[in-house]
Amino acid sequence: MWSRRHWRVLVISVFGLAVLAAFVVPVARSGALQYTNANENARTLVLSLPGPFNGCSYLDPGATPTTDAVLDLTRPSAFVTNANGTLIGQNGPIASAELTSLQPETVRYTISSGLSWSNGTSFTGGDLVAWWQRAKSLASVTSDGYRAIKSLSVSPNGLTVTAVFATPYADWNLLFRDVEAPGTPEGCAISNLIGRPSLGPYLVTRATANRLVLTMNANWRLDTNRFGRIVITDTQSLPSTAKDIWADYSLAVNSGAILTLSSHPTLLSRISSSSNIEEMTFASASPSTSLLAVREALSWSVLRQAMIDHIFGAVTFSPSVAASAIYSQGQSQYPGTGGSNPTGQSTTTTTKGGPSNGSSDCVTCAIDVLKDNGFLRTSSGWLRGTGKALSIRLAVGPRALDHSVAALVKNDWARIGVSATLVNKSSETVAARATASSNADVAIFSRPTITAPSYAARSWAGPAYPNTYPSGVRSATVTSLFSQASAIFNPVTASVTWLRLDQAVMNDYWVRPLFTAPSLAVWSSSLVTVQSTFTVTGFVDQLPTWSITPVTPTS
Repeated sequence: MWSRRHWRVLVISVFGLAVLAAFVVPVARSGALQYTNANENARTLVLSLPGPFNGCSYLDPGATPTTDAVLDLTRPSAFVTNANGTLIGQNGPIASAELTSLQPETVRYTISSGLSWSNGTSFTGGDLVAWWQRAKSLASVTSDGYRAIKSLSVSPNGLTVTAVFATPYADWNLLFRDVEAPGTPEGCAISNLIGRPSLGPYLVTRATANRLVLTMNANWRLDTNRFGRIVITDTQSLPSTAKDIWADYSLAVNSGAILTLSSHPTLLSRISSSSNIEEMTFASASPSTSLLAVREALSWSVLRQAMIDHIFGAVTFSPSVAASAIYSQGQSQYPGTGGSNPTGQSTTTTTKGGPSNGSSDCVTCAIDVLKDNGFLRTSSGWLRGTGKALSIRLAVGPRALDHSVAALVKNDWARIGVSATLVNKSSETVAARATASSNADVAIFSRPTITAPSYAARSWAGPAYPNTYPSGVRSATVTSLFSQASAIFNPVTASVTWLRLDQAVMNDYWVRPLFTAPSLAVWSSSLVTVQSTFTVTGFVDQLPTWSITPVTPTS
C-alpha cells in the first residue's frame, strides 16, 4: 500500500456512489525512484528562470509565473502544479482539502499540527482566515474564488477550517496557494521575499531583481534529501564545468539555442509546448477595429504557419496554428493538434465569404472583405467611405517574441495595403490594456494560461482587473457562458462550455490567437527525476524531488 507521502488526493465526500464516482480524484505523486545521496543537502543547484524577479505575493496583480514558482518553494499551499500542469494536493502545512458538499459548496481544510513560520510563529487555521480576508478585497483575478466564499470557520484547536461558498466555484483548488503570514508587508518590493516569513522546502536568504538565493528549510518534513542551496538567476549562461548542477526553463526557443546546446554533451534538454499563447487582440471602441470587417481582414491576412516557420525554423518542435484563445497547446482540453515540424506556408483560397469556420488564414479573403464593406484600395492604402485612410496603431508586448511577431504581422498587413505604427509597451498586461482603452487598435502580447480556463477567459467576462488582460469587450452570450462554466464541477462537461465561450470570442474576431509558444527545459545530465512540463511552475514545483545520479562504488 502506498503511504500518504506517495499520494495526493482530492477527497470529495458527497452523497451517493454516483456522485463519488464522478468526483473522487486520486492523484499520484511522482512515482520516480528517489535516489539517496548523503552529500545532496550540501550541494548547490543553479536554476535559470524567466526574470526579472519581484517580491509580489501570489495575489498581487504584478505576480508572474516565475513569482508563483518561487513562492511554491517558500510558502504553504493547498495545491501546487505538477509537471503535467495539473493541480495536486500539497500534503504539507495544509495537510488536506476536501470538497464535502455541493449544496452549498463546502470545503474543509486540515492544517498539519506543530508547524511554524520561519519567524517561529505557529501556522494555524487563523492564517487561512487572514489570507481570505485580504484576498477577497483585492482587485485581482486571483481573488475571484475568495470573493465567492460566504464564511470561513476555524475549529477550536485551530487545525480545521471550513469554507462555505455563497455561489458555486468549481475551481476551488486554485485557492489557498502560497499563503503569506498575517500582518506581513504588502507590495512587490524584492526585499519582501526575505522580509516575509516562509513555510516550505526553502527560505529566501538573498534577493535581487536578477538573482535569488534559497537555502533549505531544515524544518520541512517532506523530501528531506534535497538540494541544500538553490541559486536562481534570470540569465541563461550555460554551466562552465560538468561538475556544476544546473537547470533552465525558458521561452527562448530557436535554432541558435538548440545549436548551442548540441555542443554541451553533459546537458539534457527537451522542447515542449508552454502555457503562453501569442495573440492579437482588437480594440472594441476604435473607429477601425470596432468594425467586424476590419478585424476579419487583419486576422485573415496574417499567415500564421509561415510565421511559425520563420520564427522557429527547423527546431525539433514547432507549435501549430492556434485553435484556442483560452487553452494553450500543452493542455489536455486544447481543441487543436499538437506541434510538428515546419510544414510551409498555408495555402490560400479565393472563396468569397472568408475561410471556413473563420480559423484559416486567407490573404485574398482579407482583401475581398474590405472591398465588400465599402473600403477603396488606392496606391497609398485603403480608404473608408469617409475618405479616411485605414491605418493601425499596434501595441507590442516587451518580449523578444512579441517583437518578432509584430514585425511579421506588420509586413503581412503591408502586403494587403494596411500600414501599422508600432508602439512598445512595458508589459504584456499594459499592451492588453492599450486595446481595452482603445489607446491602440491592435495589441500583440503573450497571454499566460493556467490549469483553469477561467483565468484566460476573464478577459471577456466580469470586472476588468489589471491582471485579467482586459479586452474592453463584454457580451451577454459570453458572460452567460462564463457563469455557467465556472459552476460546473465535472471538468469534462465544463470544458464543453468553456470551448463554446472560446469560439464565441474568436468568431467575433476580438482575439486572434497565433500559436502557443514553445518552451525549452535544459538540465545537467547528472540530475534525475526531471519530468517534462509546459509551465515554469510545473518545472520548479518538482525541484525538491530532483536527485543526483548516485556514483556506483568501485570494487
